[in-house]
Amino acid sequence: GLGYSFVETRKTTDALDSSEDEVQLSRARRKLDRIKQDVEEWLESVNEEETFTETLLKIYTDLEATGNGYLEISRTTSGNIGYIGHIPSKTMRVRRLRDGFIQLLYGKAVYFRNFGDMETENPIAGALDRPNEIIHLKKYTPTNNYYGIPDIIASQNAMAGNEFAGKYNLDYFENKAVPRYIITVKGAKLSPESERKLLEFFQVGLKGKNHRSLYVPLPADTPDSKTEFKMEPIEAGAQESSFNVYRKTNRDEILLAHRVPINKIGLPEGVSLANARDADKTFKEQVCRPAQDNLEKKLNRIIAEKTDALLIKFNELTLTDEDTQSKIDERYLRMQVITPNEVRIRKGMIPIDGGDEPVDLQAQAAEIKAQALQSRSRDQERSANSPDISGEGRNSKGDGRQVE
Repeated sequence: GLGYSFVETRKTTDALDSSEDEVQLSRARRKLDRIKQDVEEWLESVNEEETFTETLLKIYTDLEATGNGYLEISRTTSGNIGYIGHIPSKTMRVRRLRDGFIQLLYGKAVYFRNFGDMETENPIAGALDRPNEIIHLKKYTPTNNYYGIPDIIASQNAMAGNEFAGKYNLDYFENKAVPRYIITVKGAKLSPESERKLLEFFQVGLKGKNHRSLYVPLPADTPDSKTEFKMEPIEAGAQESSFNVYRKTNRDEILLAHRVPINKIGLPEGVSLANARDADKTFKEQVCRPAQDNLEKKLNRIIAEKTDALLIKFNELTLTDEDTQSKIDERYLRMQVITPNEVRIRKGMIPIDGGDEPVDLQAQAAEIKAQALQSRSRDQERSANSPDISGEGRNSKGDGRQVE
């Protein structure tokens, strides 16, 4: 969901580094920029209904939900890739001999080849001679040789427990066993009509209506007995949901199964900003980046049919802000570790002439030395005219200002 970019292959980088002709190097840079634009436009044009990122999001949603994702590739009559799309994983089956896939939908079967396979014949009689191709993504499990399983399987009991706890709390409102009031009548017996009205009031009249009045006709007092009517609340206070601690434990178990830090669903109590930053770093390096590498390797098989000079690379989670990154780039440029064009390419900017050479630091070094030694005339004048208070502490509170 963070987008993607294109980077040079190692072969392309070596060829650029070995070039000593500045004009030829500049021409090669411009050609690479044109290829990047062409490949990006091509990826966005192979599916008229969805962007390339939308297609990948659908595939990865299937991968997380079912453990399997399927990318469909269709070719034109000339053999070039003309369509890239998503196929719902619930409709797909892997053939026993691994020589393709079958989609079962609405009582029909459609055959797909493995990506790059141009020779396997369609086993379905009367079907197309040029079936589409499939790239299969799956979360590996040692329990199945054909399909993957989602991460949630490791915490399926926690997921089921959350579902039952939610239903229990819902039943509390729909069919609560504990009455909220107890009505007692002493010294008299209510007539059937009074009992009916009282029961109807509590069963129907209270729902969705506030501050209603209740009229209950009671018999008159007698010399021997006095009629009393009481309504005593049993559970009139505010009620909380049940199993809150249990649901939090289930939440942590589900996050652990997916190796996702808790700060990714908010910032709950007890999690400091420093801990959240460390968790983000671990999440990026151990979970996100390996997953991106696996997907990049699959997709670069498609890019290789268009060009062998570029590779697709997904944008990573950013753990440093722009100010910190600029300081890092400045240090590397000053130490001649990188060149200006490398920084510009990473930021998506067009390389400049002469940007493939290390930065000349002679002028900068002279400026830094002059500032440190104060060797310039105006620095010496400023130093001579400054008050002689260097090395002294501030006056104590109440002693007034220092006098030059």
